[in-house]
Order: sequence, then C-alpha cells, then structure tokens
Amino acid sequence: MNLTQNCFNEILENNFLFEAHPKIAVAVSGGPDSMAIVFLLTHWIKRNNGSLIALIVDHQLRKDSNLEAKHIKKYLSQHKIKSQLLTVDKRNIIKQSMYEARENRFKQLIKFCINNNIFHLFVAHHYDDNLETFLLRRIAGSNFEGLCGIQKKVNIDNVQVLRPLLQFNKKIY
Repeated sequence: MNLTQNCFNEILENNFLFEAHPKIAVAVSGGPDSMAIVFLLTHWIKRNNGSLIALIVDHQLRKDSNLEAKHIKKYLSQHKIKSQLLTVDKRNIIKQSMYEARENRFKQLIKFCINNNIFHLFVAHHYDDNLETFLLRRIAGSNFEGLCGIQKKVNIDNVQVLRPLLQFNKKIY
C-alpha cells in the first residue's frame, strides 16, 4: 500500500480519536520520515480545523546540532508550519548514548505538550523502526512484553504518543 494523503487521513480516522478541533504536536528531526509526517499532518489538521506545532529537539550532542535544528525550523517556517525548538539541558547529557538521547528527547517533547495542553504527539516511526526495535530487544534477551515492539499509541503522562506510519516500510513514502 502506498502512503498517500487520503490513505494517511483514513489511518488517522480509523485508528485514533481526536477532539473536534485537534491541537497536535509532531516530533521533527529533519529526516525524511519526520518531514513526510509533518507535511501529511499539515494537510490533515487544516481539514480538521485544528492546530499543529512541529517540535525540533536539539540534543546538543554534536557541535553543529543547534545550527541544524535552526535550519529545520527555518525550512518549516518557509512552508508556513509553526515550530518550536527544544533544547536538552547539558546537565542531562552524561553517557551520550542513543538510549539517553531518546529519553532526553521524549522528556522534552512530553514536557512541552503538557505545558501547552497538547494531548496528541505524533512520531514518525515506521515498519523498519519497529523491526529494528524487535531485533535489538530479541538480541538483548527481552521478555515477551518487550518483544511486542513499538506500539501505535501509548499514553505518557496524559499525552498520546501516536505512530500512524508503523505499517509502512520506509521505501513506500
């Protein structure tokens, strides 16, 4: 199945519940996955008379990370997409590992959503991410619950983290 705007709209309507005028956030890294979902959501949110904000997290792990984050923000602005740059506090960067970066990113994203009364946070995880997660957890000896992989919807501190692209292989979009 190809990922089209109509297909994406159907996935949202058939798998998730939204208020009359949804207020949503989307995590944007600047990669193809997050850029695809932010543009799909931009069209969907207009159709549903809601509001969208793209959240860009600067992990401060690389010398040019702030410059890259500002470039993404500028690009979104040029496309009339409201965005906010979030920065990880350097005191939270200890191990400089992928796990720590993911934890710091989610803390920033969830905190922003809570502080701004946003109930829906979209993340662009796709089928390949889910497969990779399963394999890494299997190698690490995870239990059955851990092998379930990435879920379409999880609730973190009353913020719904939604992943509508999980059924799509990265080659599709």
